[in-house]
Amino acid sequence: MNILFGIGLLLLVGYSLGFLAEKAGLPKIVGYIATGIFFSPHTFGFLKESMLSQTEPLIDVSLAFIAFEVGGSLKWEKLKNYGTVLLRILLLESLLPFFFVLVALIILGFFFPGLFSISSHWILILALLLAPLASPTDPSATIAVMHQYKARGQVSDTIMGTAALDDAVGVLLYSVSVTVAAILAGSHGANVGQSLLNSAYTIFGAVAVGCFLGWMTGVISRFFKIEKEGQCIVILVAFIALSFGISTLLNFDELLAAMALGVFITNFNKQSNQFFKIVERYTEDLIFLFFFILSGLHLDVTAIPGAAFLIAVFVVFRVSGKYLGSRVGAAWGGATKKVRKYTAGGLIPQGGIVIGLALLISKNPYFSDISDTLLAVVMGSAVFHEVIGPIAAVRALKKAGETNSETPEEIAAG
Repeated sequence: MNILFGIGLLLLVGYSLGFLAEKAGLPKIVGYIATGIFFSPHTFGFLKESMLSQTEPLIDVSLAFIAFEVGGSLKWEKLKNYGTVLLRILLLESLLPFFFVLVALIILGFFFPGLFSISSHWILILALLLAPLASPTDPSATIAVMHQYKARGQVSDTIMGTAALDDAVGVLLYSVSVTVAAILAGSHGANVGQSLLNSAYTIFGAVAVGCFLGWMTGVISRFFKIEKEGQCIVILVAFIALSFGISTLLNFDELLAAMALGVFITNFNKQSNQFFKIVERYTEDLIFLFFFILSGLHLDVTAIPGAAFLIAVFVVFRVSGKYLGSRVGAAWGGATKKVRKYTAGGLIPQGGIVIGLALLISKNPYFSDISDTLLAVVMGSAVFHEVIGPIAAVRALKKAGETNSETPEEIAAG
């Protein structure tokens, strides 16, 4: 199928299903993801496998814009009010899913090895590789829901701050776990210290790139006296693309760089309100439409039956860890009852970064014996997290009374 014809068809069908989902009281992105899954080469084969690689630049552009918007939501004036609460929630909602999934898989593998489709030698290694993938949250799904329902308030700010930062924790856990797993798999060259240094390089390098380009945005804006909306769009597209591109060249975390760019601009650029209003007004719907349709295209629902048991274990213990971690962390930080009760609902979505990390693992020759199993678990759980996650986020935000698309009576009734 011609690539432009395929994209046009996907956008039209995706927009239509998003509209129907909204009318049914669901987040629009559920319709977008359903469109991608329906047209996926893994499902009914309407689109060819070759088209997936052709859409990767569009996914990168969409991710860069979404990460920039997530960064823009992290305004210091808001975050300083939740500092201790945010850090304690972040710590526990990142670590508990990791430990829950790790321990659950090890115990089940020890007592019921027949439930795993791999030899007992690989069960511990698989547990070590899957556990860090339970920590990250997909902020793109959450921010899409928040914009659709115009969510504002303590719970919304806490969810966004936590979801934006737990990717960094996930990357650190991933680095250590993969190194230990490689040693167990027979790699004598694996080094935990070197792995941590590589993670620090990836994270701090990305932050440095984002902050430098954020500063440059202000310099360029003043030099050229940028005021018109068209000029602002050019500047934004240029610097968002640069943040992603430079990070790719230097092996930094691309999403963290785009996020750092957004954080710097929203906190230090006098034109920040103008910039983010333009992004929201002109690019948001198209970006979300593109990203979630294309994400759906990459999800392999056919992987679910063969790895159903492991997918169920991963999902149940990840969600349990997120729920317990956010509640205990919020209570530990002295958060309000509303934050303690409803933050977890916005931390379920998971996709982009986890799929990317899983693909990296699958390319490692030391894990070739379990790479298919690992990818099946990640892809299968991603279908659940990306469809159920936004619905859970909407429910939590409505219960917290932070959505503006309903009456107070509806909130009370919920």
